[in-house]
Amino acid sequence: MDRSTPGRIMLVLFTAFFMLMIAIPFLYPYGSFTDLGGTAGVIENWDALAFANPLTRTVYSIGDLFCHQEMPRSFIINGSQMAFCQRDVCVLAGFIVGLLATDKKICPIYVGSRRFAIAGLLMTSLTFIEWGIELGFSVDVPAAKMATGVLTGIGIAAIVQYAVAKEYEKTMGFKKEV
Repeated sequence: MDRSTPGRIMLVLFTAFFMLMIAIPFLYPYGSFTDLGGTAGVIENWDALAFANPLTRTVYSIGDLFCHQEMPRSFIINGSQMAFCQRDVCVLAGFIVGLLATDKKICPIYVGSRRFAIAGLLMTSLTFIEWGIELGFSVDVPAAKMATGVLTGIGIAAIVQYAVAKEYEKTMGFKKEV
């Protein structure tokens, strides 16, 4: 196993989940999943999803647990809102892009560098800054939400790859693998 293996496993799993989120609304009649809004941290739509198959119900229940799922802040596909809001979908997309970009075969930059981790933290902080501006000025700018979401996802991937590289070095007794 090399340092890219954990990232590649996450890449496959998160990409599969992302593709399911996109595909599921097309598998049901137009507008099947609407008004799923609620509170993050609570599964509130389990009964509303009773008509759906177990896989669909699981994907939307994960969204229900981790996201507010407000209809106006969600992407709409086939008349249905996605399982997660725009920001969360973009964070996931950015995470996938970041995992691809930081793979050992693609990324010429050593991901175990402290500068790499700091860059990841700075990118991740953008969503918090955007969120604070949104709350402080009572504005909703979907384009900013999506852009910062993608950058945050890339930043999270950078942090994950940094942590994996450091653990790999510690476990294997290596320093700076290219």
